[in-house]
Amino acid sequence: MLLLCSAQTARGQAPASRPSGESLSNQSRPERATTRPEATGFWFWEPAELSGPLVTDRPDFTESTDAVPRGHFQLEMGYTFTYDREKTDRVRDHTAPEFLLRVGLFDDFELRLGWDGYSWSENLFEGRTRAGRSVTREDSTQGSNDLSIGFKYKFLEQAGLRPHFGVIGALSAPSGSAGVSSGGVDPEAVLLWAYDVTDWFSVAGNVGLAVPTGADGRFFQTSSSVALAFALTDELGTYVEYFGFYPNANDSDAAHSLNGGFTYLITDNFQLDVRAGFGLNEEADDFFTGVGFSWRW
Repeated sequence: MLLLCSAQTARGQAPASRPSGESLSNQSRPERATTRPEATGFWFWEPAELSGPLVTDRPDFTESTDAVPRGHFQLEMGYTFTYDREKTDRVRDHTAPEFLLRVGLFDDFELRLGWDGYSWSENLFEGRTRAGRSVTREDSTQGSNDLSIGFKYKFLEQAGLRPHFGVIGALSAPSGSAGVSSGGVDPEAVLLWAYDVTDWFSVAGNVGLAVPTGADGRFFQTSSSVALAFALTDELGTYVEYFGFYPNANDSDAAHSLNGGFTYLITDNFQLDVRAGFGLNEEADDFFTGVGFSWRW
């Protein structure tokens, strides 16, 4: 669910309680349809039978390989706080509701509508008065992020040493506020993989290619992630994850980050999550944290 914007580094997906081959850091157990009803018209819209907890694409950065089951909807939302300091400048950012609506159109194929939401940023920097005295000044910006539309398709199941594989394709539209929107149509493709090592432990990762529009124009960006997920109980899961952008922006260094979090299943169709992380180098945000939920119906 990478929505090419500054809040990218804070967004991600985490495991539900029990890892499954279809998910890792953001997933619980596999929820494959146990039956495949006959097609109903062109859309094959008769809902697939659910056989387990929902598989989410939050709160970690790594997207799951699973699509929402055919004929079902899944809403994922949350809030993220980000803090970064470079020399004497400090930036605090709040972003919500991190909206992602996933619609299961066919078996192993979903439509994705995303919107990071509204961002409030405070920039504190050192300045000087006319008399030469050092003072701290504050500048703030706020506005709406861009909307995105895309799809996810799972094209291979785990077999032997071969992991699950899927792919996400997406486009973001210049629909946000001035100063927040990228101002361009930004394409992205992400290869997804996941492997169930045991019933309680999974590993997964993503490799992304994007052409975002930065302050100095369009540039080519790659990204990657690796996440480890653990089922602590049938309801409680945890994960730890590395992710990075190469480069982070036009003419800048790569940004490397580490994060972890927990997910808790209230029911098979409703999950809560919490996460926190930090940057591993100067280019990445110093700290970020967030909470959210996922609901399937």
